[in-house]
Amino acid sequence: MSKDHEYIKELFDSDGIKAPESLSEENMLAMLNAAEEKQPAETQTEKHFEPKRAKARPSMKRWIAVAAVAVIAVFGISGLRDILTGPPDTALVSGELYTFKSEREIERLLKSMDSSPDHGPFRLGRQYAEEELVEYETAPLGDSANATGEASDSMTAKSSDAGGHSETYLQVDDVDEADIVKTDGKYIYCVTNSREVIILSAEDGKTKKLSTIGSSGIENYINDIYVKGDKLITVGTIYKNDSDESSSGIVVYDISDRSRPEVLYDFSQTGNILSSRMVGDYVYLVTNDYVYRGGRAVPACGSAESYRDLEATDICCVPDPHTTSYIVLSAVDTSSGSQGRSATKAVFGASDEIYCNDHNLYSATTEWSGDSDTMYTRIVRAKLDGLKVKVEATAKVRGYVDSQFSMDERDGYFRIATTSQRAGMDVNNLYVLDSKLKETGKVTGFARNESIKAVRFIGEKAYVITYKAIDPLFIIDLSDPVSPRIEGEVMIDGFSTLLIPVSNDRLLGIGHATGDNGYGGEYDSGLKLALFDISDPSEPKVLDSKEFKDMSSIAQYDHHALMVNSEAGYFAIPYEVWNYDEQDVIEIIEDAEEPSDVTDAEEAETDTIYEPEYTYDTGVLLFRAGDTISSVDKHRLDGSAVCRSVYIGDWVYALDNNGNVQSFKPAF
Repeated sequence: MSKDHEYIKELFDSDGIKAPESLSEENMLAMLNAAEEKQPAETQTEKHFEPKRAKARPSMKRWIAVAAVAVIAVFGISGLRDILTGPPDTALVSGELYTFKSEREIERLLKSMDSSPDHGPFRLGRQYAEEELVEYETAPLGDSANATGEASDSMTAKSSDAGGHSETYLQVDDVDEADIVKTDGKYIYCVTNSREVIILSAEDGKTKKLSTIGSSGIENYINDIYVKGDKLITVGTIYKNDSDESSSGIVVYDISDRSRPEVLYDFSQTGNILSSRMVGDYVYLVTNDYVYRGGRAVPACGSAESYRDLEATDICCVPDPHTTSYIVLSAVDTSSGSQGRSATKAVFGASDEIYCNDHNLYSATTEWSGDSDTMYTRIVRAKLDGLKVKVEATAKVRGYVDSQFSMDERDGYFRIATTSQRAGMDVNNLYVLDSKLKETGKVTGFARNESIKAVRFIGEKAYVITYKAIDPLFIIDLSDPVSPRIEGEVMIDGFSTLLIPVSNDRLLGIGHATGDNGYGGEYDSGLKLALFDISDPSEPKVLDSKEFKDMSSIAQYDHHALMVNSEAGYFAIPYEVWNYDEQDVIEIIEDAEEPSDVTDAEEAETDTIYEPEYTYDTGVLLFRAGDTISSVDKHRLDGSAVCRSVYIGDWVYALDNNGNVQSFKPAF
């Protein structure tokens, strides 16, 4: 096909040219149908088709008519019909993701997926051989190939105590994550069960409520928050015009007067909130926006006053999309005052987890191939530069990710750990992709019949916890991205779900203790702390471990619940314990089957059951981690379950989901 013909085809595939009414899509299809009906069978071929001579028209109309004739000559009647009615070809071209040209083009894709039994929330993908790694699709990286994007290697950088107060525990330095409790060293900000934010002053262990956010002005169901200087940013659901219509978004408040917060502006977008990050003054919000039959075809975004549909040219598509949904990514400048500057892009696809550093955001979602009974992870990368957001690369790897910690970027290489199936059992993999998301190296098939429970990338090492009956810690050397290798491993009962670098040669695990359930299986018997010596990667050791029977902690599944005081050298997590005492005897008098046969002298049959008496305990667990796990202080508190703890100076403040606060000084 010549370049001219390609260009003409592209013009017909676009809504950018306003053709005369006689050459509208509907009229063209009508003419095609009439032509097919009138043509003898032997002439209904591309080879013998002879279009009628067009009447003289103005130059643009004549040019469009000539273009139509040329397209018909090249593609034939059936080919032109496909161009006008069929879905776009979303395959990558020169490594670039397909960008839609018009909303009508998106509607065609939605229609084709809606009518296909292979499409839906769990659409079956193409079949791959079980031992084959899927083919990677790539796109030019641009100048981000030279960025490192590496995570910090010490606990001090993860929970900065500059100014003598705690900060949210983060995966990546300088990339803030929204949470339900924040502090700036003078005030505490807490999202309550009523989905409002209360602002408290805090000094010398005493707190005072100053104001509440969320019940005035913009109605906002708040999930979590950011605090930066004199601005508080809420992330949640925004309800519009006193109606049930809602969207996901942020509201920026001026809190220079903590007793009188004022709304600066709002921004929202369609879809359910997946996650968000804040880099400098910019909040990056990610939603999953599912499109349903009969509904709108494209995402919408903007402020309450200027909510609008996204332009089709701001939407791209992964190859062979598996769901009728969008990943919507917006950048919002929180420093732009009431102007509310923002930018939004969308990808036709879906997302389960995100990893973000200061220059790239990676989205990962599971895709299922029913034919081969295999899961794959679709990766989409967006380049971040303030309000400049560009979706620029995609790839696929075998398996699914456990959490955001399963992904990392360093020196332009993206690393991802997954669990997949082989021969009917779980196996685990680690892939290294280059700056174009093309595979450079991999370690596959390790820890058979176990699945990944925790991952932490630290420099050129990956630390991977897998579990079925015991807890192996694998250390994987990534110094050579072409040939990653398992360097060492160590076993321990139970399993960790959060790995925390304590120093260059110590790694702390927070997770679950396990016990024998008496039926050949395991059960969760409580909270477990494990301390690993990683000074010799070829021979890691378990230095110490502590188990707390029947105890659980939010930190086992939410890393934001971990509080680190690196200056004082201790960790703190909320805890809950359900204890049960000696069993009480309760007598039950059974009714006789025939009461008339029972005399007063006769004794009624009795039976006994045993019912345990439960007691509830909640508080903050504090401990140190050096060569051992020491100075363990289970600080019991009254009231409902503690959800977070923060420190300001020498005081620890523990908060529940109702915004109640208790404070204490650690015993050490």
